[in-house]
Amino acid sequence: MSITRIKLSQLRNNEHFQFHTEVKGLITDTNPVAIKLENQFPAYVALYQDEDTALKRIAKNSFSDLRADADLARDRTFSGLAAASSAALNHFDPMVTEAARHLKIVFDTYGNVARLPLNEETAAITNLLQELKGKYAPEIQTVGLGGWVNQLEADNTAYSDLVKSGRDEDAERTEIVVKEARNAIDKTYRQLVERVEALIVVEGEAAFAEFVRKLNLIVDKYSLTLAQRKGISESLAKKKETKSE
Repeated sequence: MSITRIKLSQLRNNEHFQFHTEVKGLITDTNPVAIKLENQFPAYVALYQDEDTALKRIAKNSFSDLRADADLARDRTFSGLAAASSAALNHFDPMVTEAARHLKIVFDTYGNVARLPLNEETAAITNLLQELKGKYAPEIQTVGLGGWVNQLEADNTAYSDLVKSGRDEDAERTEIVVKEARNAIDKTYRQLVERVEALIVVEGEAAFAEFVRKLNLIVDKYSLTLAQRKGISESLAKKKETKSE
């Protein structure tokens, strides 16, 4: 028995908060003591409250919402680009595999730029793009990642333009707080999940089966939201391609 995984970073702010609201409610209703999370749950609740506070601040500024969405868009694109490059390491064509090995060095060097503070992320993506469109352009072409690179550049430019069009230092600080709060509670959530799964291995499923079943239902609901959004985005992209032909 295992707990289904979900890419929490791809959820929008309100979806992300609601997901953790439901998880917190489930743990409370189940009783943290019953599933042996009584020592870990208070820290999770505290981080939940931090995100709640940050979201209430950012909700007061619609411009901040736009920038938060723009940041999330480039985070998703970067993750997709990195994943596509990594997948090419298992390609049947040795030329593609070799090109992917070269690109892996670049991605390993930059790391997960989506976790950087917002301004640092913008600069890091800019530098990464310079390498991918310069020295490593042949590898990008061989692996077939040109579309991903162009989209990442467009997303990063869109975020940068929003910042330039209406800089609000308080809003920017709030965005940073929200991002940090999200990362913190997601990390703690993953630790809770890993603890429950470890306990199942040691003690058996009986005490945890109902909790895992209900948690997986929550995860499945939000995974469906992400899948539907991805499907709509891909459909719109295909329509644009068709119109441009």
